[in-house]
Amino acid sequence: MEITEKIIHQLYQTTRIISTGLNQQLEPCGIYSSEWAIITTVKTKGAMSQTALAKYLNIEPPAISKSLANLERKGLIERREGCNKREKTVMLTALALGRYTHWQAIVRQQRQQLLAGLSEERLNSCYGILKDICNNAQPSK
Repeated sequence: MEITEKIIHQLYQTTRIISTGLNQQLEPCGIYSSEWAIITTVKTKGAMSQTALAKYLNIEPPAISKSLANLERKGLIERREGCNKREKTVMLTALALGRYTHWQAIVRQQRQQLLAGLSEERLNSCYGILKDICNNAQPSK
């Protein structure tokens, strides 16, 4: 297996393991890692359109709609009519805001465990490489 195949395979395996592990940690809270990504984005960036959220998280519109419907059923988000009648604005509910700190602590603990023992230099190098790969993966315009 050539190095490019090894790298892409390792990236895929690593993201799957991270996601699976976070799902296990968040399961008692009744949310999934994909839902956490939505919740934390709306919390940090504020209410935003469903389209902007999908674009920011790089999630296909049907998948974001399904996740948002699940979060809405759980009472964690609210979708309101946006600037035009076709666009919905996503915001967190009081229930989600009340639980946010607890979920954030779970996520923070998992991330600390994942990165334990890595020097600042290695972390910065890794971040730079991942950013470059992400930029290269973007479709040409």
